[in-house]
Amino acid sequence: PKRPVVAPTVVADHGVRYQADRQRWETARLKLAQDLWGEGFSSPGGEEHILNMVKFFGLNPAMSVLDIGAGLGGAARLMSERFGVWVTGLEADADLAEAGMALSTKAGMAKKAPISHFDPASFTYKPKSIDCTFSKEFLFTVEDKTAFLREVEGLMKPRGQFLFTDYVLNMAGQDSMALEKWRDHEPNKPHAWTAQDYKQALVDLHLEVRVMEDISRSFHKMVTHAWANYIRRLESQGAAQDNSVSLLDEFELWTRRVQALESGDLRVFRFHALKRDTERLLSNW
Repeated sequence: PKRPVVAPTVVADHGVRYQADRQRWETARLKLAQDLWGEGFSSPGGEEHILNMVKFFGLNPAMSVLDIGAGLGGAARLMSERFGVWVTGLEADADLAEAGMALSTKAGMAKKAPISHFDPASFTYKPKSIDCTFSKEFLFTVEDKTAFLREVEGLMKPRGQFLFTDYVLNMAGQDSMALEKWRDHEPNKPHAWTAQDYKQALVDLHLEVRVMEDISRSFHKMVTHAWANYIRRLESQGAAQDNSVSLLDEFELWTRRVQALESGDLRVFRFHALKRDTERLLSNW
């Protein structure tokens, strides 16, 4: 088992004992992410944004949810807390997954909102086991999206729902300086599709596409407002010394993303698709 980082503490009898100071996953990077996006979140959009997204699901305690690209698990825990649903979070970044699971455990939600590490390249899941599948700005990192989406369709129950947001290219084969900078410096290599690519792939899987919406403007606003608020806090409070490298890296990452969005070559889209109940249709035929 991984041991916590510890620091010596002087006690009243002038002896020295060791106590847990912080866990291994409590890094400057993850603290910065939560300072930016909200406690338990590692990407744009806090509680209000998540609740606005998942209202399409009509969640109730009898339903199961799969959160793909769950990050620190903020969305998974929020859905479980508000609607009583069982949420399984999957995260490709091992450090984020460890931190997310620790936060779920700390919140007493280790069973109702667990966060696990997974490999998107070998993703498999129990067929027809999930009512609602949720994902937020993750699928652009998946190289073989056709195979991945086929697995997602397979794990959905009849009448199951698939709701996701993702970075998409404005046009296939498009290139520009802003896109090149974005591609070359992302933490995970992008394999971005266009919105039409996603629509066609979902249709090919016999999913009914209910919503395909360009949310670039609202996403841009979320990002820039979060950074503006964070910088105002820095100016009044100052930045922790161990946070300076993470702050610079994160600022440069989001600057490139915002510039790509502002160029119009990169967009953010929201999709909501429904799995048809083919068995019932055939029985009624």
